Amino acid sequence: MSRYWQIAAGSAGREYSDEFIRYGLAFVGGDNQIETMAGVLPGDRVILKRGLSEIKAVGVVMAQDGKHNGCGDKDWLRDFDGWDLPAYCSVEWHVPSTPVLIAGLTRATIQKVWKSDIIDAAEKVLSSFPPSKPEPEPNPTRRVNDEELIEFLIHQGLRISAAEELSATFRRIRRLANYYYDGPAEWEEIREHETRTFLIVPLLLALGWPEQSIKIEQPVPGGKVDLALFEGPFTGDSNESVAIIETKGFAQGLSYAPDQVRGYAQHFPKCQVIFVSNGYCYKAYKRTVQGFSSQPSAYLNIRDPRDAYPLKPEIPGALELLRLLLKAR
Repeated sequence: MSRYWQIAAGSAGREYSDEFIRYGLAFVGGDNQIETMAGVLPGDRVILKRGLSEIKAVGVVMAQDGKHNGCGDKDWLRDFDGWDLPAYCSVEWHVPSTPVLIAGLTRATIQKVWKSDIIDAAEKVLSSFPPSKPEPEPNPTRRVNDEELIEFLIHQGLRISAAEELSATFRRIRRLANYYYDGPAEWEEIREHETRTFLIVPLLLALGWPEQSIKIEQPVPGGKVDLALFEGPFTGDSNESVAIIETKGFAQGLSYAPDQVRGYAQHFPKCQVIFVSNGYCYKAYKRTVQGFSSQPSAYLNIRDPRDAYPLKPEIPGALELLRLLLKAR
């Protein structure tokens, strides 16, 4: 007899249900969720939920390459925009044309489902919609150590005398980010003011941006830019900003932030690159003739720098992100 599970794919700002379906997987992080995922068996039904009232897809757990689940052996799941989501199962997903509205789903990331109306709705999706064909998973990326980062930045114009300071700054930021990640406080308690003050601004200073060239909470029509960067000292003319950064709290993802900062960027005609960051992960978006693209131009997870974006290895990684963030010579 089949068993039924409900599973959530992240939350607001870090939602990854599309990747579940694209790659024919369901994946989770956290000790309790990892333990639960280990109990999922071939033939089980998995209900991909969104919020407490929508079924986005339903799938059947299937063996692929001789196994139906695993943990820790897919590198790209270890840095999913900063989240470590190592435990997974292979799923043949069936996707309805529109999400199915249903009552009775819970807030749990993954748990068994017993309610007959949810089970009936899941079986209807399985019988009414064909299975999706999964795409190939992202190729592995290579870790970049601090010495390689600094040597690269020196060739990009970083002062030799600043190299040791930057190396120490990497270590301090990584140590604090690891403390936040694994520490006693809930991630939601590490708000954007902490990430901006203790993680982001120290990196900017070490990359050559003096305090006089950093404007915090620069007003713009409809809001405030968290960080505006200027070639020279800020003189009161916000039009001179060459880069802006949208900062988020530690628990927040970066999925929706680019739309917000793109709107702000229209008020900065000289701005050539925008960044979004939750303190340890950064995405950069360069200006093109058509405007700022929807795809990142570079990605950095300072806790685990890589040569490319793990989710899309065709996008450059740590070296390019830091080059874009380095103070212009």
